Amino acid sequence: MSTKTLTLANVSDVFATLPREDQEEIFNIGTAFRLLDLQKRLAYAQENVQKFEAKYGTILDVLESERLPEDASYEMHEDYIEWHYWARVREKTQDTLNVLMSISKGHGLE
Repeated sequence: MSTKTLTLANVSDVFATLPREDQEEIFNIGTAFRLLDLQKRLAYAQENVQKFEAKYGTILDVLESERLPEDASYEMHEDYIEWHYWARVREKTQDTLNVLMSISKGHGLE
């Protein structure tokens, strides 16, 4: 038995052959699950950013403008890197959420 790897183009072609109602249902269900996943990821990223804000009593933008103190510990340097990571995750996730929410409001399928 041979196995065929589906590419995104193949999946799109197969999806296009489904009845319109099935396409909409799949889209709506997939969107709902993805929105939930992204909302959880955003909350987790926000929680991590807030953890560093509380620990250092500032926000990342202020720390960036003032720069790390000369006597910053190894731990602070490590935290700074992780803080940047979670800030980027938060921003990218929020951007993706915004796009997906705007698509889902318009039902996304034309």
